[in-house]
Amino acid sequence: MEFSKELEEFKFQIDKIIEKKIDESIAEAAEDDEIVADMLRYFKKTLLAAGKRVRPCMMYYGYLAAGGTDKKKIMDTAICVELIHSFLLMHDDIVDRDDIRHGMKTIHTHYRDYANKNYKTKDSKHFGVSVGIIMGDTIYSIANQVLFSSKFEAGLIIKAMNKLQEIVRYTALGEMQDIIMEYKKKATEKEILKMYENKTAKYTFEGPFQLGALLAGITSEKAKKISEFAIPLGIAFQLQDDFLGVFGNEKKTGKPFASDIIEGKQTLLVTRAVSLAPNNDKNKIKKLLGKKNISKIEIDEFVSILNSSGAVKSIAKNTEEYLNKATNIINMSEIPRDIKDFLLGMILYLKKREF
Repeated sequence: MEFSKELEEFKFQIDKIIEKKIDESIAEAAEDDEIVADMLRYFKKTLLAAGKRVRPCMMYYGYLAAGGTDKKKIMDTAICVELIHSFLLMHDDIVDRDDIRHGMKTIHTHYRDYANKNYKTKDSKHFGVSVGIIMGDTIYSIANQVLFSSKFEAGLIIKAMNKLQEIVRYTALGEMQDIIMEYKKKATEKEILKMYENKTAKYTFEGPFQLGALLAGITSEKAKKISEFAIPLGIAFQLQDDFLGVFGNEKKTGKPFASDIIEGKQTLLVTRAVSLAPNNDKNKIKKLLGKKNISKIEIDEFVSILNSSGAVKSIAKNTEEYLNKATNIINMSEIPRDIKDFLLGMILYLKKREF
């Protein structure tokens, strides 16, 4: 089975488990407050609207790679990393002031509009942000509960809980690095790559894979060994996201066109363009990046500089190099052949990823 179909089937199965868990939380909340229950219903709608479920998939295959055999038990538990992902995205949407995700209003935007309609308040924006923060905290709690109450042996759960908190900590560190770079309006390539490692590679690939491996009962050292492919894979994934943030099709990404330009993101693509472009174009990049009310003509000019500077071709080459590095590590690893085939299928899928 090709990777995309395998991931689609996995998503179908994992979404049923997610829906059941969130429905339980909705029923519990409804006993105390119907408005809170309704907030959870909206969250469920946004969560199930889109997303490929890469993180629980990595956790599942990390478990199998380490010799785990109880597929139902790991599937039931793997939703914890997707809920962690949702919690982090809710807070990230507030930080980035994003109104849309996966074609739907973000939590804080939806409840800003809810407050405008139902409470006639002048402070509806704060209401929306407050709901977004607290809802994120709620989902974080549910995610931890899923892992803590799983049917794995208690010692393995403690090890996995420790790893899960480490994943969140590194992601928060990467998010903070991202914010600082955005406000400094400059960053070195070394700083950006470190941020990518913390914010994307550890959180999307390495962390979930190790989490599953730990639940299979192997040592932390062995879990690190079999997940060495994850950092280069994660960096390649983020470099592709940099392209999506500028060139991405809005209908496919579910986010506004050229969102990274509008938000003033210090990506490797932008930094590379600044280093390669002539002085006049460097100044244009710095002037337009993060500009409020930027026009379509100015966005087109920005994109043109990214191309003419050679940054687009340069970063595309780097992305392929990282994917090739991950491929070589997987081929040389001691993980089972069927897991290798799945991971190599993922890399092939990423190489053909459409923007």
